[in-house]
Amino acid sequence: MRIFALELNNDIKGLKERKHYIESLISKLPSPDLVLLPELAIPSYMPNQKIWEYADQSSKDTSVWALKLAEKFNTFVGVGYVDYEDGNYYNRYLIANKKQVYGVVTKSEGEAAVFKRGKYNNIIKTPFGNVGVAICYDSRRKHFYESIKNENISLIVFPHGSPANPKKDDEETKTNDYFCNLYKNAFKVPVIYVNSIGKLEHMPGIMGKLMKKLKFTMNGKTKIYTKEGVKIASDLKEAVGYEINLSEQKRKEDIIFYGNNLIKENTFFRHFILKPDILIGIRQYNRNRR
Repeated sequence: MRIFALELNNDIKGLKERKHYIESLISKLPSPDLVLLPELAIPSYMPNQKIWEYADQSSKDTSVWALKLAEKFNTFVGVGYVDYEDGNYYNRYLIANKKQVYGVVTKSEGEAAVFKRGKYNNIIKTPFGNVGVAICYDSRRKHFYESIKNENISLIVFPHGSPANPKKDDEETKTNDYFCNLYKNAFKVPVIYVNSIGKLEHMPGIMGKLMKKLKFTMNGKTKIYTKEGVKIASDLKEAVGYEINLSEQKRKEDIIFYGNNLIKENTFFRHFILKPDILIGIRQYNRNRR
């Protein structure tokens, strides 16, 4: 398959504008078989309740758009979006071709003040095999690993809307390489990290204040991790492409976690900053979603 990951500009706003922007990029790809977009590709990554204005209704509009896009360019497409269903907002990702939507994955540990959190499915069954999808932070949590570790997997996709400190560029790269290579080596399948670039929108809570102080941005770093296949040359700076023969594989190695975390974290930060921030965010979500 000719697989492309598209690194989108997060500063482009508006549903109509972003759909046109995405379509214009795909039109420039050389014969894509699968195009993968970042987390919340349609509305852009906005970690606050303003994103609710852009919510789909039970995946209907996104599905129609994805089917038309896939038919126009004769490809599969993976796309992130915000969805509203049964009184709640969800951070979701689907994969479709011109025939059908093959499945939808929901972010389990979504931004607490913005999305309904839970433990959701992480596998989309496609004609080219089972695809493991973990949206952003879920890729570093044990729940994702537990949900796919005993399944046959052909591809792992990590759609991100991940902000980081631009002054710690090497550290961000090393972290991405670490957890993506862990999955690549454990399952012996390609792993695709696809993120956006641009400004970080307002994020509520303690984390938001820290990120603003440190001037966090979306730094991209989109990459396809694979030992197989051939890199596809493209003049499109937003695109990373490989031609790869996909086949389902059983896990070959175990992945070791620190509790529920793939990466060892600062205990003080997790218990005294992140945990209360999540609890406050959940209360804000439940108060305002109605």
